[in-house]
Amino acid sequence: MIRGVFLEELLNGSRKDCVIHRNGVQVEGAIVRELVDLRNTEITRDTRLVRCRFEAGVNFSKSIFKDGLSVEESVFQGPANFSEMKVTRGFSLQKASVKRGADFEQLEVIGVLQAGGVVFEDVQGTVTFNNLKAGNTVCFTNALFAGAVDFKNSRVVGDLRFDSARFTHSTALASFEGLKVEGSTFFSQAEFAGYVSLKDSRFNALDLMQVKWPKREYGEWLWLNGVGYQRISAGDERSSSSNLLALVNRAAHRTAYSSDIYSSLAEFYRREGYPREANQFLIAQKRRERDEALHGMEWCWSLFLDWFVGYGRSPERALFWSISIVLVGMIVFRPHRMEPRTTNLKTDFYSPFWYSVDLFLPLIKLQDAELWKPRDHFRFARFWSRLHTVLGWALIPIAVAAWTGMLEK
Repeated sequence: MIRGVFLEELLNGSRKDCVIHRNGVQVEGAIVRELVDLRNTEITRDTRLVRCRFEAGVNFSKSIFKDGLSVEESVFQGPANFSEMKVTRGFSLQKASVKRGADFEQLEVIGVLQAGGVVFEDVQGTVTFNNLKAGNTVCFTNALFAGAVDFKNSRVVGDLRFDSARFTHSTALASFEGLKVEGSTFFSQAEFAGYVSLKDSRFNALDLMQVKWPKREYGEWLWLNGVGYQRISAGDERSSSSNLLALVNRAAHRTAYSSDIYSSLAEFYRREGYPREANQFLIAQKRRERDEALHGMEWCWSLFLDWFVGYGRSPERALFWSISIVLVGMIVFRPHRMEPRTTNLKTDFYSPFWYSVDLFLPLIKLQDAELWKPRDHFRFARFWSRLHTVLGWALIPIAVAAWTGMLEK
């Protein structure tokens, strides 16, 4: 057991009876019952406080560690304040445990920030890493966050790892808004029980493989608005796009409509050379827009474009519908229901197929529709001949627009 004042004087070099070795200071297994206050202190030697227990907490705010700091496997029973601290080399929180509030706001680490297996146990407070500046890799692999966590507006030059990290509070927010990572970001096998926000964040490569998301089916719980990335994945090459589509569709249910979530994913897959996957996201975007933002005739028009040509992404559907209409016309315009428009025309020249095609195609004239007509007492055939023509004039231009790509704009 050592006093907090002794540790302060030892680290700041003010004790006359102790000479710090050139390799630095290592304190292992110590129990410190008093607050350790190193505010505004510059420490020039490597400092290792390993497996220590700080019963009253620590305050390292605005301190500078020029040769690294490690608190591996240490327990902080009181508040841990590392705000505005600067570590010129590496900072290690490996397997440390923080029982109460943890403040790392505006922390700056030039080297690697190692926090694998760290445990933040406070379910009431927020672990703050907002405005973090890291010049190398930041690692929170297997970390546990029992309450809210805030990484807003942080900057990471290297990789950011949250592999198998757990965010266990069902009503707390894990905020990564405005985060910028120049390396790769890994959330693979992470578990989120509460709310998650990645709004306006920027990633080079984002890995969401096998993430366990909240079980909520309704309401806002995931915010992806404004997220940018060069690469993104949520599984292997075969399943990644379907997993991402399922995620954004589930997260989008009953939330405020934002088209950029879908359009960003569509642009990514188009850039990677996967037009089919890109079209899936664009169609999902239009369907979401129809459900959330459209009403009346706009809603009906959107539904029609979805069914008829898949919003221009599935123009082959127009061919299916057109063939179906022609086939219906062949059934309606059977020979016994037709008669020539002139008396000198031979009836054995009539073809239900060509008559249906001629009536359906606008502008193109095959002369069959000019030579034949439904008999007067077949009222439905006469009605269908008019509807058949109207459908041709209405649907064929839309089909042409879909085939030429005009509807994709």
